[in-house]
Amino acid sequence: MSDEISEESFWMGMIKKHWYVLIIYGIALAGLITGGFIVLWKYIESWSYSILPSGPNSTFNEFSLGLLVLWIIWLILWELLYVWLPVIGYCIIVTAILWYKILPEEDKQAIKSREKKEKKKVKKYGGGSGGAGILFFLVFMLVVYIDNNYWTLAGSLSYSYYIYAYLWGIFWVCIVLGIPFLIIIIIYLSRKWKKAPE
Repeated sequence: MSDEISEESFWMGMIKKHWYVLIIYGIALAGLITGGFIVLWKYIESWSYSILPSGPNSTFNEFSLGLLVLWIIWLILWELLYVWLPVIGYCIIVTAILWYKILPEEDKQAIKSREKKEKKKVKKYGGGSGGAGILFFLVFMLVVYIDNNYWTLAGSLSYSYYIYAYLWGIFWVCIVLGIPFLIIIIIYLSRKWKKAPE
């Protein structure tokens, strides 16, 4: 592939040539998301008994700042152990196999030459606006309102109820906005795919 090809065209050509790589890394992403939710669910339902007096039925008036920090630290450690480390290991192994066994030498050289050019061009990106967090919070409040718990005192409901309500909020936002966004991305990529060089 020539150096005159734009970055976007180059990478679209690579993806078109090695389309199976998207599936392989898509499995890693699906495993990361699914595993993250399963570990969170398991942690709330059973592992939190070792930290909180009533486990998932603990209310906010049973929390202290120290317990909250401890709860978060243990959650991060469980997520790292059961989700992040296996997925990172999977990605490292898959990348090594792809690079050393599957990719042809000409593609490796083309990627290496692109990487050298990319290192010279350092791009700075600004932070996100936080709009997604606000949207998730608004939908979370809607879920609590639909459950008729909007005016219920926080100490009367278990902390796990609030986490599950927030997760339901994220789920519905992803369904309502994610499906149209996914369709638009697929249409965009299919058009780019057709224009990409072989």
